[in-house]
Amino acid sequence: MNSRALFFYLLTLLLPPGLGAANIPLEIDRETESWSTEAGTRIKELSSMTEAWGNTPPDEATLLKAQKEVSSIRDRAEQCITDFSAQVASVQELIAALGEPDASAADDIREARKRFESTQQAVDRQLAVCRLLAIEGRDIRERINEQRRALLSRQMLRRYDNIWRVLSDFIVNGAPHEAEEALKFEPWPASAFGLLILALLLPVTILFGTSLREHFAVPAKGEMAPMRRHTVLAAMYSRRAPWMAGMLAAIATLYFAGAAPLAAVGAALLLSTLVAPLVHLSVCRGRLRCAQGVPARVLVDLVLIAGALVLIGGDQYVAHEIFLLLRAAFLLLLALVALWLLHKLSQRKDLETLRGLRLPIALALLAGPVADWLGYRDLGSFLTLGIYGSGAGILLTWLLLSSLGQVFDQLRDSEQQDQPGLRQWLGYGQGERVPGLGIMSWLIRIAALLGLGYWLLFSWQVSESDTTSMRDFITNGFEIGAVRIVPSKLVLATFSFLLLLALARWLRRQLGERWLTRTSLDSGARQSIVSLTSYTIIGVAIMLALSMAGLEFQNLAIVAGALSVGIGFGLQNIVNNFVSGLILLFERPVRPGDWVVVGATEGYVRKISIRYTLIQTFDRADVLVPNSELISNQVTNLMLSDSFGRVNVPVGVAYGTDTRQVREILNKVAREHPMAVLHDPRVAAPKVLFMGFGESSLDFEVRFFISEVDYKMSVRSDILFAIDDAFREANIEIPFPQRVIHKAAQSDAGGGNNEGES
Repeated sequence: MNSRALFFYLLTLLLPPGLGAANIPLEIDRETESWSTEAGTRIKELSSMTEAWGNTPPDEATLLKAQKEVSSIRDRAEQCITDFSAQVASVQELIAALGEPDASAADDIREARKRFESTQQAVDRQLAVCRLLAIEGRDIRERINEQRRALLSRQMLRRYDNIWRVLSDFIVNGAPHEAEEALKFEPWPASAFGLLILALLLPVTILFGTSLREHFAVPAKGEMAPMRRHTVLAAMYSRRAPWMAGMLAAIATLYFAGAAPLAAVGAALLLSTLVAPLVHLSVCRGRLRCAQGVPARVLVDLVLIAGALVLIGGDQYVAHEIFLLLRAAFLLLLALVALWLLHKLSQRKDLETLRGLRLPIALALLAGPVADWLGYRDLGSFLTLGIYGSGAGILLTWLLLSSLGQVFDQLRDSEQQDQPGLRQWLGYGQGERVPGLGIMSWLIRIAALLGLGYWLLFSWQVSESDTTSMRDFITNGFEIGAVRIVPSKLVLATFSFLLLLALARWLRRQLGERWLTRTSLDSGARQSIVSLTSYTIIGVAIMLALSMAGLEFQNLAIVAGALSVGIGFGLQNIVNNFVSGLILLFERPVRPGDWVVVGATEGYVRKISIRYTLIQTFDRADVLVPNSELISNQVTNLMLSDSFGRVNVPVGVAYGTDTRQVREILNKVAREHPMAVLHDPRVAAPKVLFMGFGESSLDFEVRFFISEVDYKMSVRSDILFAIDDAFREANIEIPFPQRVIHKAAQSDAGGGNNEGES
């Protein structure tokens, strides 16, 4: 027996019974076995029942109940598959660790193998049962879904008496049916509680409204003064604040008195009062009054009231005939207000594109009410709730996000001296950041979108069973050929990648602007650390996203082979520049801020990226040099080891000038410059060299080092100015070249040449 088998065997013997064999039980849990038996029996009953329904299924409630039960069995079967698959893998690993079966092996080894094989057979049997339950549950659920779709189609096309027939019967016969629940109202002690709330809130809301008008300088009602957006909001909320207190007191009174439907209507109106200023401000583009404001606010009121009544089941509190007439009138009013708003919006110049869409939008708005009036009540309810509910939800979400966006813009740091009013009110000064503002903004956006998703599901009457089907589709995915695509994994991988990418950007900014600035590292070293850290996090993000998306790393060999072919054909330069960029970041032969000369390009290195290095010339022209050229070609770096630089200033004086006096003057000028290095052992002191006898001058050259080569040209200019002043003071002449010109002229006779000299 090999050492690995011996290790596993000793491990199973030394561990307690509950932990032996890597937490694998020697027999199947009785509870799981009992559940699987009962689930199998129930699955057969449900299968027979759904097959017996055929094309004539029962009502929606019975179908939903059966589908919910099947989904529960299937979910537990899926969990069973996950658990027992892991156990099978562990048992197989233990059996493989014991090696090949050998009759000469010890009795303990043969007993352990027998026990593991018995456990594997039991786990395999239970795993097969769970897989069968999952498959049968999926088939039954699909059958129920088909029956529900057929039932829904019949319900949508079922026609009842049209509204005119209902109205005539009601006028002649009255309401033969009574309400399912009576509307109750017990005034005491609910009225006292409502009055108490009103007494407490009314002074607070009046004070709040007065504070808003004073803080935002809201003009009086009769004044016609231009107002900003926040002033318009302050004016509208200051007028509505006392009414909100009264509405809240009325809602509390109605609710505690037992009139839940009326309390729900009041709550809808209160919510409408809260969002109406935002709706008005959005529709009217920041103005206090406009033609579109009234229909927009009325439409929001109607939609919210309808949603509240649907949530509490308002049809139970009135007779059926009265409910049908009230619903028809309400739907007609809703459609008329929506068409009114559409007409007003289409007249605006900034919404000219809406004019071409008026007809399809109007047909969509009228579809539900018209279907209800014609007798297709189920279809009318479905279309009305879906279309108007979706529109209201999208509008409210957009208003919420836009309003919060304006608030966050007010809270963000501004470079201007005058900070926004909200920042001043909260006490934040210029340059002071509000902590957690970005994270809060993203969390609110995600919460708003999730809320919108649930609202859309409710608007289109998507049941819990349907959401379960969608959840299974999202979590289990679908197959295209031999590839299984799981949407949830793709979304999670994308979210993780974006999160790590945001982390890389944040860390890059923090390292470059805050953390590394406190160290003694130079700017080039800091940027190299920042770049390498950012690239490392991005690489980890890519690998993690691929892993979470379901890509197995053993398949990367195929991808690597494909990349090799691509590199061989057309990606050589890209990979070459990428690798060269990594070498530049690690080896750092050139760094950001260095003065370099690459071929005909001379300037400062501003950025080293993956593909290229950005060099800014002295004319402020940006030159993108591929990284491979910096590695393979000759590069002159004037600042690699230190920032010293030599300044050479050639000077010529007239023949006959005292050369030693010239040397003293030049040496003095060089040593008196403040940037000249005089006593540093790393570089030579200033020198004046007699270079030779020129054609018209005695040639000298001043050579000295400065501590910052960046100032080379300006220091050279300063030295030339100083030399000119010193030579003028010492009456030393700087000659200029002289030329002798010979002009040849031909005589009139053409016989000879006369030479003249000037």
